[in-house]
Amino acid sequence: IVPSGFTIPFHYYNQFLSANKLDDAIYSMLNDQKFVHDPVYRRRQLAGLREKIQHGKFDDQLAAQIVRRVRREYPGKGLFVRSSSNTEDLPKFSGAGLYTTVPNVKDERQLIEAIKTVWASLWNFEAYEARERAVIDHSKVYMAVLLQEGINSESSGVMITADPFDRENKGAIYISAKRGLGIKVVEGKRVAEQIIFRQRANAVQVLTRSDEDSLLTFDDRGGVKEVAITGERVVLTDDVIRRLVNAAGAIRRVFGSHDQDIEWAYMKGQIYIVQSRPFIAGG
Repeated sequence: IVPSGFTIPFHYYNQFLSANKLDDAIYSMLNDQKFVHDPVYRRRQLAGLREKIQHGKFDDQLAAQIVRRVRREYPGKGLFVRSSSNTEDLPKFSGAGLYTTVPNVKDERQLIEAIKTVWASLWNFEAYEARERAVIDHSKVYMAVLLQEGINSESSGVMITADPFDRENKGAIYISAKRGLGIKVVEGKRVAEQIIFRQRANAVQVLTRSDEDSLLTFDDRGGVKEVAITGERVVLTDDVIRRLVNAAGAIRRVFGSHDQDIEWAYMKGQIYIVQSRPFIAGG
């Protein structure tokens, strides 16, 4: 199952910049030679730009449209406010993990602020540096926003339809998993449970067990909270692993048998596919 949602296209990010005269500020920043050559100064300037975006005036008509749709389609539900830039999933540039996701947003005012947070994350220091290394023109980057129904997952993570450590291990599927929401796994904050499923041998190989002593779960008031993990450290059963493997294979076939980097969640016996993007080795 893919959680439902809707998108705020690039156009509205661009419109927001123009209305707040931030496109001029970005142009000046990118052409400032101190910004180009001094990483400490660059970090400060990018932080200042993000703050300006966060404090910019959001279009009232757009805000009203978003709120009406959320009230109609997602009453009482928490939404994930997710990033989707035009400089991701390029032939030699992934962009995974560079931008910001705001989880379990319930309050309508916070929803608008979360959209601005995602827009601003286009100018995260790490994102700018990665684009610079990839020789991407920063003046042509834009951010769309996906508002997606949140899944308060029992376990979650990513899987790759290849062995990222051994490209000769054909047909293998790599799974990274943790208890609770997958935010920390995706951001690489702690060691997750890591598994290689070897299709030739029809065998599950455990590389690491999760070393986390806490998990993230939805807070009833919105956002997330951290709770302690007790008891068994094994995250995935063999049955769930094989179901994930089958899902990964099906998704890969949908995309013309090109290897995929897939974000998934598991709750109450159901697998949810949150995102699938091309897998770029070393990306």
